[in-house]
Amino acid sequence: MATPDTPTATPYLAPAAGTDAELRLFCFHHAGGAASAYTGWQERLGPRISVLPVQLPGRERRAAEPRFTRIDALVADLDRQLDPLLDAPYAFYGHSMGALVAYRLTLLRAARGRSLPERLMVGAYPPPHLLAPIADALNLDDRDLARWLVDTGGMSELVLRYPDWVRSALELLRDDLRVCQSHRPAGEPPLPCPIDVFAGEQDPLLPIDRVDGWARHTTAGCEVHALPGGHFFLHESSAVLLRTVALLLSGRDASHRRI
Repeated sequence: MATPDTPTATPYLAPAAGTDAELRLFCFHHAGGAASAYTGWQERLGPRISVLPVQLPGRERRAAEPRFTRIDALVADLDRQLDPLLDAPYAFYGHSMGALVAYRLTLLRAARGRSLPERLMVGAYPPPHLLAPIADALNLDDRDLARWLVDTGGMSELVLRYPDWVRSALELLRDDLRVCQSHRPAGEPPLPCPIDVFAGEQDPLLPIDRVDGWARHTTAGCEVHALPGGHFFLHESSAVLLRTVALLLSGRDASHRRI
């Protein structure tokens, strides 16, 4: 088993990532985002949990690497690279595109008979048998896509003053949206692990009544956790989100709706 002194030996995790806690929480970021979306989670969740933000290629410290545009290729590489670290109790949290990535990775591991997360936690994403509305944004031109990104809370309006930054952000976002668009529902079997669904009460991309469909993708129970905020409630309501995550990972009742 890896320890804080043992390199994680995968570009998906920071070289100094600690993995010696009681449970490992792998966090997958949103489209156009990066592992830094989970800054502060380790401090808030405490020493019982090793928070492991997953950094996809083509951003931050992996900026020079080519990005994935197909979900199948991405999750196959994640499975290969992360498998040695999934030898101890672990859970997944994925936000928006990250929810799809976490789900598809869990699905692949189930098909291969590998270890599964103790909880699959998905935020701001519709059930995987439905097509994702964020993929529709690929049809927008750069100006409208930038405005869409600002309106959903994914980029500050101040960034619009810097065309080079906007261009880079949109190139990254478009490739990530292609990852989402490449997912095609195919009647996958339900997972034998519990699913926790987080949704923003004011999310313009995901009406709260659409998330119940996640229940059909598990035989181990599904809970919906409605949080204040929009698509990026992980920033707007981080205290509530992290308190709920901590309760779930401790095995205690988070007092939200079961479906």
